[in-house]
Amino acid sequence: MHQPQTSRARAARPLGLLPLGLLTLLGACQSTGPEGQPRVHPQRPFISQDTSTTPDQLIQLELGAAIVSGHETEVPLSLRYGLGPETEFFTTTSPYKDVDRPNDEPDGSGWGDTYIGFRHRFRDKDMLSPGYGFQIQTKLPTGRPSEGLGSGDIDWFAAAMANQIYYGFDTTLFYQLGLIGETGDRAGNTNHEHTIALQTRRDMDANVQAFAEAAFIWEPEIDREEPTLMAGVSILLDPLTSIDLGIRVGLDDDAESFQVLFGLSRALGLLFFPTDDGRASLRR
Repeated sequence: MHQPQTSRARAARPLGLLPLGLLTLLGACQSTGPEGQPRVHPQRPFISQDTSTTPDQLIQLELGAAIVSGHETEVPLSLRYGLGPETEFFTTTSPYKDVDRPNDEPDGSGWGDTYIGFRHRFRDKDMLSPGYGFQIQTKLPTGRPSEGLGSGDIDWFAAAMANQIYYGFDTTLFYQLGLIGETGDRAGNTNHEHTIALQTRRDMDANVQAFAEAAFIWEPEIDREEPTLMAGVSILLDPLTSIDLGIRVGLDDDAESFQVLFGLSRALGLLFFPTDDGRASLRR
């Protein structure tokens, strides 16, 4: 029988309106940006990542929401910072996650797990060869397992990706190996998670981009297989701001049957650093 949520978990639900309010405010703060500014390039709402990295010194915010099969709502938030021309640092978390499963599994609402990582691009794609890159990240167990908000374990991931344009489709092949910690009776053991994905993007006009992704997640130790398909559209509001809307469907019992995804990506600007004489200046 489904266990009702505690009054504390129920009371936390209005906090989920705060990130959505922030999304609305950011959407109103539009700017054309400086001449020659590269347009914002979101990595959401894909499972995979392509080889693009945030430009040197630039900060990019990605804020969205995912409604999963009617029993889970998540508000993912990502910050990306360009450490150099080919390298970025990123962190992704869920300031608000609400889980209400129709069975005896834990449910509640609050903060989800947090990911931190780096992505590096070895080379840009050209007419003769694809672009290549790799990514490493760690999952920190900031979500409470007792309320279904996280796993309670630290996980590690390493990924490689190749990117090329075929007949106008910007296509990325992605593979990731994850080392997943176990809890309960298998505490102390490590599972292997394999993620294979193919994503593609195509500009429909100067401001509208269609995208799609086929992904497969496999965790052999527990016989978990999650094949999914996702499709959506991204709209460029200005060179620094885009919004996206997508739908993901699961093709197996292990995958969530249906997800609605939407969000906003915004290039926030460049970071200032103190110079040797203590004055703030913009590194170039």
